[in-house]
Amino acid sequence: MAFATWLWAAVVDRFDLTFGPAAPYGAPAMAGALACSLAYYVWRRRSRGRPVSARGFVRTIFAGRIVGNRSSIVDMKMWVLNGLVLAGGYGYLALGNVFCRDATLAGLSAGFGAHAPAAWPAWTVLAMATVFELLAYELAYWFGHFLFHRIPALWEFHKVHHSAAVMTTFTELRQHPVEILAFMNLIAIATGAVFGVMTYVFGPGVQPFTLLNGNVVLMLFLVTYGHLRHSHMWIPFTGVAGRILQSPAHHQIHHSDNPAHWDKNLGFALAVWDWAFGTLYVPSREREKIRFGVGPTEDQFSTVPRNYLMPFARFGEHIGRWLRLAPRRRARLARLSRGSLVEGR
Repeated sequence: MAFATWLWAAVVDRFDLTFGPAAPYGAPAMAGALACSLAYYVWRRRSRGRPVSARGFVRTIFAGRIVGNRSSIVDMKMWVLNGLVLAGGYGYLALGNVFCRDATLAGLSAGFGAHAPAAWPAWTVLAMATVFELLAYELAYWFGHFLFHRIPALWEFHKVHHSAAVMTTFTELRQHPVEILAFMNLIAIATGAVFGVMTYVFGPGVQPFTLLNGNVVLMLFLVTYGHLRHSHMWIPFTGVAGRILQSPAHHQIHHSDNPAHWDKNLGFALAVWDWAFGTLYVPSREREKIRFGVGPTEDQFSTVPRNYLMPFARFGEHIGRWLRLAPRRRARLARLSRGSLVEGR
């Protein structure tokens, strides 16, 4: 009986974390995505002088060729596994924002001693916490994304996400567990460090302005157009807005198999770190011709078991290749070093 009670509580908690009001797939987020989709549909039809109808909206937004695509079916299965079945395990393997905050605070206290809290206006501290948490979150996301694109062994895991031939909101969780855990921990370390420093300076209780228990900016992104990043709706931000915010079109460019678009738009909600580090591609107002996926190797990602298991094999191949080449590289470096010493004499 006790086990059944525990199991039921765990299931309810898992569903609340996925479908609760503050959750990524909760009513506010999904209603916001639907409202933005409706606005997109109405604007697009009227701009072309075409009629608007409920049936037309459903057929446009939930196009059968996309929802029924084999790639979408794989997305849905991985969404269930990553978002419901395995999510509890991910929580146990993540460091956690609070743990990283406390570790940072302990390190600062040990290194610099006790610190009397600075007496700043509450709204100033709230605003600073909002901005710094957002920037730290985005920097960690950008950095992790950059590593998974540029390091071949890690790309094998991230390739699962990019193998989607069409995109829906379920594509968000078409991710390998290794990637999910890496991003969770990087973000926890970055945001935890921010709150650790701010707690050391301003005292306990530092928090950002919130909406639905999350950073107000991130939550506004989530409950409006955040889910449309993985969609076929071309909604671009251009000009200054396109250098600050990630629009759905930004992320669709990111998923393009065109080499000109590779390794671009690595941010989550913001484009500022892409702008700062030279990985920004601002989409044009008119829809660009793009094809999603990873080219000829897409069929290798057509089943869920392969998407979970194959990256480990490919990762092992990269590591084995690196280990075989490592002695040669060391020998080459040694020869170069000796040559430099001789020239220096």
